[in-house]
Amino acid sequence: MSIYALEAVFAPRSVAVVGASPRPGSVGRTVVHNLRQAGFTGPVGLVNPKYRQIEGEPAFGSLAQLPFAPELVVITTPASTVPGVIAQAVAAGARAAIVVTAGLGQGPGSLLEHLRNEARPHGLRIIGPNCLGVMAPHAHLNASFAARGPLPGDLALVSQSGAVAAGLVEWGVARSIGFSA
Repeated sequence: MSIYALEAVFAPRSVAVVGASPRPGSVGRTVVHNLRQAGFTGPVGLVNPKYRQIEGEPAFGSLAQLPFAPELVVITTPASTVPGVIAQAVAAGARAAIVVTAGLGQGPGSLLEHLRNEARPHGLRIIGPNCLGVMAPHAHLNASFAARGPLPGDLALVSQSGAVAAGLVEWGVARSIGFSA
């Protein structure tokens, strides 16, 4: 794996959450909450065409309507919409996307193949699909739907399993052990 656009994943200057929601228990709401709790200082754009406002913040119908170009896009929308959101992210100038959404399938003709066909020619770095998200405590970034964010520290954690990652974050918080990412 190359290191291309990893700074946009682990230390973005701006973030958009596509599928942001005021609905309790939704992944979109949890991601927005986690970004706020982590203290992310850059602009955060909330994108959902169903809402004009989410918890007192303006919401936009598409990435193109944001007043800034998001460096990182977090996608929590239904699987069928993900390739189109990736195309919007490319058009908006995003450098990376975290696809939390599951159910994109595999192989020829799948939504995953369509996602890759939208992203690759433009160099859009993709994390996911079907992932917990990304947490980088030193950058005040918690772009995940984990129940808790990690403490900052020097230990990096990469896991294929979101359950293992979330469990280790919980374990670390209970023992005052922090993570770099």
